[in-house]
Amino acid sequence: MSKMDSLQVFVAAQAELLRYAARLTGDSTEAEDVVQEAWLRFRAAASARVLDEPKGYLFRIVHNLVLDRHRRRVRENQVFASDATVAAALVASDEPSQQKYLEAKDELALLHKAMAQLPIRTRRAFEMHRFEEMKLVEIAAELGISKSLAQELVMDGVEHCKKALRRRD
Repeated sequence: MSKMDSLQVFVAAQAELLRYAARLTGDSTEAEDVVQEAWLRFRAAASARVLDEPKGYLFRIVHNLVLDRHRRRVRENQVFASDATVAAALVASDEPSQQKYLEAKDELALLHKAMAQLPIRTRRAFEMHRFEEMKLVEIAAELGISKSLAQELVMDGVEHCKKALRRRD
């Protein structure tokens, strides 16, 4: 079949091929791509040999291209989905390990014990600063002391807790 004959067969069947491909793919843009690729394959086949049913051959090419695209998409989804599953399994958990959890629990118990040993006013100044996020001026006003004394009480509390944690190690 000459190039001109194959072009005439294709042009005559093009609208029908587009509808067929769109029905198979569900996407008119993809259907256009399939029909374009079908033309390239059809032209190569028609120039290499004589086609008994050129229009039927065109439809078979479109059908096979759609099938190939579908299989490739399924395979890619499987590969990428399994890669994502494997990658997700390799991501470390945000949860602390059992050992870290127990260490933190022990450390917290030591801090509670150390705070219980502080004088009441020092402990209260430390708690207001660390847990209630109060400023030294606010602590001084609350306890009826100077800002410098409030700072000294907070620092004493911090140092006492640090020492308690160092003794543990």
